[in-house]
Amino acid sequence: MSRMLIADDQDGIRLMLAQVFQNLGIEVDTANDGQNAWEKLEQNGYDLVLLDMNMPRMFGHEVLRNMRQRNIDTPVMIMTAFGEKSTLEEVQRLGITAQFEKPFDIYRMIEKVKEVLKIT
Repeated sequence: MSRMLIADDQDGIRLMLAQVFQNLGIEVDTANDGQNAWEKLEQNGYDLVLLDMNMPRMFGHEVLRNMRQRNIDTPVMIMTAFGEKSTLEEVQRLGITAQFEKPFDIYRMIEKVKEVLKIT
């Protein structure tokens, strides 16, 4: 069974995504801020991380930077509501699998998650 981490400070989005991916048979952990996401990444192994960029306590790009500095090469898909060019350039340089702008197309996201996790 695949395992993913969903990190987003918006309860509605985080819980909806968790339900959608659990219904696909994916084991899902959630984090409501960047620090909580980083703590879970240090403790657990994931097959995929879905990471919001603008979160309290630690921004998503900082979580991603920490992952890469510690050689955690888990695929990361980012969600962003802002188009700050320098931040987006940094996350692309650090290596992301996909980027979804809020409001995102949930069906496109599901297809990308299924592709990465090799779920039919």
